[in-house]
Amino acid sequence: MKLFLAPIHGRTLAYYRNIYSEIFDGIDTYYAPFIATTEKRHSSRLLFEDLFPENNNNELNIVPQLLSNNGTNFRHYASTIVDMGYKEINWNIGCPFPTVTKKTRGSGILPYPDMIKKVLDEVCLDDSYDLTVKMRLGLYDLEEGIEVIKLLNEYPLSGVIIHGRTGVQKYEGTVDLDAFEVLYSACKHEVTYNGDIFTYDDFKKITTRFPSIDKFMLGRGALRDPLLPSIIKGNDINSSEKIIKIREFHDAIHNRFISVLPGEKQVCDKMKEFWTYTSVPIDPGGQFMEKIRRCHTNESYLDVMNQMLDSFSERCESI
Repeated sequence: MKLFLAPIHGRTLAYYRNIYSEIFDGIDTYYAPFIATTEKRHSSRLLFEDLFPENNNNELNIVPQLLSNNGTNFRHYASTIVDMGYKEINWNIGCPFPTVTKKTRGSGILPYPDMIKKVLDEVCLDDSYDLTVKMRLGLYDLEEGIEVIKLLNEYPLSGVIIHGRTGVQKYEGTVDLDAFEVLYSACKHEVTYNGDIFTYDDFKKITTRFPSIDKFMLGRGALRDPLLPSIIKGNDINSSEKIIKIREFHDAIHNRFISVLPGEKQVCDKMKEFWTYTSVPIDPGGQFMEKIRRCHTNESYLDVMNQMLDSFSERCESI
C-alpha cells in the first residue's frame, strides 16, 4: 500500500516537504504543486525553483505536476523537468479553482475530450518519463468524466488519480463514492483514490469498499493531521508523542520563515497560513486561531500558539 501527499498550491512546497518527511512517517511519494505552462520558451529559473534538486531532500520520491492545455508547451516544460532527473510527470486536469478552469485548464478541460486527446497525442510522443493524470469526476457532471476515462484508456499512462468530486464542487460537500466507482471500474490504468481521507476511519471506509485499490492520495487530511499517514500505515502514536511531533513540526516551519522573511508581521502571516489546516483538530472551536489572526509580533504569536497546544494537550490527556 502506497500513500501520496497531494500537491496543494502554495503549501506543499520543497521546504514543507523536506520538514514534513524529517518528522513524520508514512508518505511514499510527494507530488509537487503544479507549474502552469506558457508559450514562452525561455522561462525563468524561478518557475522551476521548487523542483531544483538542491532544494529537495534527495531521498524523497517527488513527482512534478504540470497544468496545461497545450501538448507542445507541456513537452517543452517536461524536457526541463526531465533534465533535472525526474522520471514521472503528473498532468493536472483536476484543479477546481475558477481562475484555472475559466482558462480551460485543470478540471476546466474535462468537458472537452477532443482537447485532451490533442494534448495526449503530442505529450505521449515523448517516452523519456512516465505520465500520470490527476482528474475529477468531471467539471459539471459524471458524464464528462466517463468520456475522459474512455479516452485515457487509449494512452500509455502509468496511472490515474481520481478525486471524487466535480470541479464546480471545489471542496464543498462530500466525495461521491458511487460516481468514483463508475470511473474506477471503467479505467484500465492503475487508479489512485483521492478525496476526504481525514481520519483512519475514513481510510478504512474506502479500503472496505474498494479492497483492490492500494494507492491513496492524502491532501487536506494529511495537512490537518500530519501523523495520519503513519497511523494509516499501522503505527501506534500516543497523545504525548503527537504533541511533541506537532511542536517539532511547528518550530521547524517557524524557524524557516524567520530565516527567509524580512519582518515579524510577514512571519506571523505565514504561520497563520500554516495553521489554516493544522489547527482544525487542535483548535476545533477556532478560539485560538481567532487570536492568532490578530498577532503581528513573534512574542504575541508564540504566546497564543503555546496556549493552543497546551489546551490541546490537556484535552488529549483527559480522553
